[in-house]
Amino acid sequence: MSTFKWLVRRELWEARTVWVAPAICAAIIAGGALIAAFGTGTVSFQGLDPEDLAKLHQKMTPEHLDGIASMALGAIAMPFLIMVMFTQFFYAIDSLYGERRERAILFWKSLPVSDAQTVLSKLLVAAVIMPLAAIAVAFVTQVVVFAIASAKLAPLELMHGHLWTPSLWGGSVVLMLYVTLAGVLWYLPVLAWCLLVSAWAPKSPVMYATLPPLGVVLLEYIVFRTHYVWSACIERLKLFGLLAHALGGRAVNNVVIDDEHFEIPRSMAEAMRPVQFFSSPEVWLGVVVAAALIAAAIWVRRTRDESA
Repeated sequence: MSTFKWLVRRELWEARTVWVAPAICAAIIAGGALIAAFGTGTVSFQGLDPEDLAKLHQKMTPEHLDGIASMALGAIAMPFLIMVMFTQFFYAIDSLYGERRERAILFWKSLPVSDAQTVLSKLLVAAVIMPLAAIAVAFVTQVVVFAIASAKLAPLELMHGHLWTPSLWGGSVVLMLYVTLAGVLWYLPVLAWCLLVSAWAPKSPVMYATLPPLGVVLLEYIVFRTHYVWSACIERLKLFGLLAHALGGRAVNNVVIDDEHFEIPRSMAEAMRPVQFFSSPEVWLGVVVAAALIAAAIWVRRTRDESA
């Protein structure tokens, strides 16, 4: 176990994108919030500036205010979810290939470190640590942006108290942790495939990772005139495929905010459907496929002669 911990630490030392990418995303969002709040002189929501929103204050209920704040928290977290998808993919596709490219694998294979521990440490960083780091930075960013919003909206006494409701923040944290856990299982076969290709590809691992699935898609269309493989791949890769399964296919719709009406759900966390997600055959079939791909990646790394 001690060896495995040091392998994970090694990955964190070398893969600085774990922290750099979320930090850059946070700086852009916080900077944009500062400019929107104090640089342009006004902020708006759904096309309404603070004065227009103040006119609707009498029509707002606590549920409406909580709903707006909940949507704002979700909007801040969304760029981090998109960002971590790309960092996971590029880290996994290059992690084992990079060792071979730089010939560092000869050094690591001379140490009493098993191939299984090496591959699993890289999988842990890509599948678990990267998303957790992203949501941790996302939470800090949410606090910063809401502090900026508090300073801007304080003179209007609008939503000020609802920005810091404990139940609102508790629901947001639970939602982010739930989506992160769901994402670990949902994207596991994708990351496992990337690690297998990274362990095997003689060069250009991105090309070798994308061409075989595209070949299968093309073959299916030519032979059967169907596109089931393409649909399955896109569903597994895109963020909204994950959200559709983790949130039960529910979206925040029927949102109406104008100078006369407010119709808005109270909390984004209400859309969580953990029982439906964790009992889905698609999720666990993906885990089984991922286990097979990881076993193949370990075997390839163990049997491949890198000294040739």
